[in-house]
Amino acid sequence: MKKILSLMLAAVCCFSLGACSGGGGQTPPDIGEEEQPSGPIELTSVYQGAEIDLCDPSLREYLEEEDFDAQCAFLLEHEGEIYDYQNISFSWEGDGSSNYRVYFADNAAFEDALVVETSECSLSGGLFMPGETYYWKVIGDDAESESETDFFRVLDEPVRFLDITGANNVRDAGGWTTESGQRVRWGMLYRGSQLNGYMGTPMPEEGIEQMRDVLGIKSEIDLRIPDVDDAGQMQNYLDPEAPYLKATIHPYTTLIEDFDPSDEKHSYYEESAEAIRSIFALLSDESNYPVYYHCNSGADRAGSLTYLLNGLLGVSYEDLTRDFEITSFSVMGNRWRGSAESGFTDGIMSDGTSGFTYVAWGKMHELFMKYYATESGLLSDAIENYLLTVCDVPAEHIQKFREIMLVG
Repeated sequence: MKKILSLMLAAVCCFSLGACSGGGGQTPPDIGEEEQPSGPIELTSVYQGAEIDLCDPSLREYLEEEDFDAQCAFLLEHEGEIYDYQNISFSWEGDGSSNYRVYFADNAAFEDALVVETSECSLSGGLFMPGETYYWKVIGDDAESESETDFFRVLDEPVRFLDITGANNVRDAGGWTTESGQRVRWGMLYRGSQLNGYMGTPMPEEGIEQMRDVLGIKSEIDLRIPDVDDAGQMQNYLDPEAPYLKATIHPYTTLIEDFDPSDEKHSYYEESAEAIRSIFALLSDESNYPVYYHCNSGADRAGSLTYLLNGLLGVSYEDLTRDFEITSFSVMGNRWRGSAESGFTDGIMSDGTSGFTYVAWGKMHELFMKYYATESGLLSDAIENYLLTVCDVPAEHIQKFREIMLVG
């Protein structure tokens, strides 16, 4: 199996399980074991090569909406709904087996297949990769009790949420089309929540295996404040021997050197420049990839860093905003471009004074274009100008990052 696919297939703990309608080790009240169904295993989720969208249909509706007012209306109408999962499921009629082995592979011969074992008759979710074709089948207790083979192709469009045990709001930063017509590579940069249990439970071994062994994540970038909101983390949570970078930034307008509001909480955070410089040093070395970067919720600091990274690569502000706002459909709560009271036009969802964190996505973008825009008027050039002049990021690190992350 090709390396990229072997890393992206789903592990057993990535799936949700469902009851078995055809036995599956479940004895109905009026049927003894000798009367369990014994027919062949029949797939009831049959794709026959169909293209499957990993996004929930409602989330896809939001992603494809281009009208500003309709986007904002969607955020209000769907507030509180959760879509941070892979929208794909597998089910079958059991044959009375106590356990089933579900095989997934990138080839019809199932060479180097990943095997998921379950006593149930359905699975959902996973870590599937957009643009790839997968084959699957089910085998029961008897090796000769085998279903037919089915296959499907995953739609090659953003967004790729990931079902990770012990983490939230985890998604691939890739897949977006840039101003040059190139695309941001899948499977290289991942963003999401903390892993080490700050104000919660640390990620269990299952989650570690998913990120380290299935996704192949090597490096961890931690955007939190040492000994303040990082639970004392000092090394890579997935592998203590792997690269770990503590690169503290504050989000939104605090990144902008020339912004001097009356409220100091929202003004420039000087340590950001050094942190961003160290981030690009790590990202300029392809041996450090794949990389997982996070704050605590994967929303504000991680969202602001995504603005810099994907914006530099040429992703449009409109798509960056879509990506930012879909955090609203995770358990991490609303992250909007502006306040609902203003019709989403003021650029500040929350000023941080009402108990909710400071959220100023639209204001951040406005200020980047005000202070750092060049004659081209492109956001990518404004961010490059910022990185060069404010953060002293070497030009060769910027170029190398683009070479690593852009395809097509």
